[in-house]
Amino acid sequence: LKADREFLLEVVRQNGDALELAADPLKADREVVLEAVRHSRCALKWAADPLQADPLLSTEAGAANPFAVQGSKSLVCSVLELRAIEGTFRFRVALGVGGKELDGDLPRSSTLGDLGRYIRASALNQKQCLYLILPCSAT
Repeated sequence: LKADREFLLEVVRQNGDALELAADPLKADREVVLEAVRHSRCALKWAADPLQADPLLSTEAGAANPFAVQGSKSLVCSVLELRAIEGTFRFRVALGVGGKELDGDLPRSSTLGDLGRYIRASALNQKQCLYLILPCSAT
């Protein structure tokens, strides 16, 4: 079953991290990997090396994020840094794949929703949705 493409597509739609168990040819299949990262951003680490470096796949990893309406034309924002410093949270966010970054500080009581609102107010059209991608925790 690890080599059955249709079966594996259904499995990764339920659990993206199941890509880890796939046969090597399917770890190199862009469609299979895309489905996996749509359901778990961390699944990209199980993909074949060339696909791990594919910026479109990492951008599409935002589709698994609940902060935007599925199917919307949304900017993918990757949180590059988020750390507590004194009474604030310092953050650095990559806006899309164009290399533009936004950084700043928010009060320590801020939520991820506050971060999303800050990004929208600072860099986007107020009505535009965004996908906010958080870093994976190391395993």
